[in-house]
Amino acid sequence: MSFSKDTQQLLEQLNAIYPGSIVLRTSGSKTNTILPEHVTTDALGSRLMIEVNDLTAPDFEATREMLKMLLTLNGYPQVYFQLRTKEAKVDEQLMIMMTYLYQPALNTIIYREQAQHGQLTDAIVSAYINGVLKTLTPEDGQNNEAALRLLTLIDAKVFLSNVNGDVTEIVADLNNKFPVAWAAAESLYDQMVVDRIKDPFTVAQAIQTLFKGFDAQMLAWELPELHAQEFTTVTPVLSQKQLEQPISSNYGIRHVDLYQFGDEDNQNAVFIGEDKLSGQNSFILKAPGKDTAAFFKEIYALPTKELFDQLKQPYTTY
Repeated sequence: MSFSKDTQQLLEQLNAIYPGSIVLRTSGSKTNTILPEHVTTDALGSRLMIEVNDLTAPDFEATREMLKMLLTLNGYPQVYFQLRTKEAKVDEQLMIMMTYLYQPALNTIIYREQAQHGQLTDAIVSAYINGVLKTLTPEDGQNNEAALRLLTLIDAKVFLSNVNGDVTEIVADLNNKFPVAWAAAESLYDQMVVDRIKDPFTVAQAIQTLFKGFDAQMLAWELPELHAQEFTTVTPVLSQKQLEQPISSNYGIRHVDLYQFGDEDNQNAVFIGEDKLSGQNSFILKAPGKDTAAFFKEIYALPTKELFDQLKQPYTTY
């Protein structure tokens, strides 16, 4: 199955700035659902293969993936997982959940763009909702699926807000099947103030809102917090003035004893550089084994840009 002209033009636009080449491919059959696992990316050297393994909505799913790549290549925030617990399975689950939680912030822009190109058709909306209903079971008073419901429904709320047609019946059905989770998703959506999300800075703010709001909801439901603000490094978005300021003006540095750095089994303590305003993990440091006081005195005095360059920490400016 071939992709539409609009999809191929977006691929050309992406290839113009991607440091390599990207190709698209379809496979599979038509299931009348849209699900995250329908898109896979595989790198072979400098070549990246984006495969849509379901024929229900190949253009929608391919352009959603390519628009995400296009935004990140243009400096929009990404998430990085530089910390590890001592349980690999826990790490994997945390990274999956935190990635799902971050995506609605970017999708506010992506779904808006897809709607402007006429991609949010009745058939696409139906397949998207089928995917939601396949992922979740209706609420039964138990909290065993509460986190998954909220992660899924906040993106559904962002998606439906960009649909031009009447979604009243769809919203009523979601509210009927998931009244508690849907109300929480609507609250998170309102906190994001999606109308103002238009650039890297406002996307970063939306990510922080999602991270904080999700944990607040988990606490309200008496469930474990995700701690995404601590575990996930988010691309810093700073002004030129902030880049020139010393680290001490923009960040506090805090020791975290629950984690190690990456997959390394090292004895050096791990520290998080937290944005002073939001508390978001913005970079990771490994302190030397000796004379840590002198080490941190030097770090705090460094211009922010200089430290980020030393750490090879991606950042973007506004």
